[in-house]
Amino acid sequence: MIRIAGIVLMLLALAGAACGPTDGTGNLTELGRVQSGDLEVVLLSDETAISSDRGSFVLEFRSTSDGSLIDVGRVTAGATMPMPGSSPMFGDLELEPTAVPGRYAGTGDFGMAGTWRLTVEWEGPAGSGSASLATRVR
Repeated sequence: MIRIAGIVLMLLALAGAACGPTDGTGNLTELGRVQSGDLEVVLLSDETAISSDRGSFVLEFRSTSDGSLIDVGRVTAGATMPMPGSSPMFGDLELEPTAVPGRYAGTGDFGMAGTWRLTVEWEGPAGSGSASLATRVR
């Protein structure tokens, strides 16, 4: 009886491992990644691009040494799109921490499709820093 229970537990563990990541990013696509000091800022979405009209995304802060999520504290972000011959367009971004330290849920109103530059700044337990990355908005 103990042997059967052990086999069942092993099969359940294997089935769970086969289901993919357990960090909540299993259905998300990486749209961008940039290194800033000892951190990587990773942009994720459930689509292949962020929607221009209130598109949602996830920002993660990960250790460059082992890939673990790092709580960076307060995070702010902005978005700009260069416009040839005129001033850049500005997007409206909102970020909120999730229940997982190091992961932030974001929404953005970009106004139009194209390549946008996201600028991210943070201050907290991991120190302060900033990063900038480009992403496609549809």
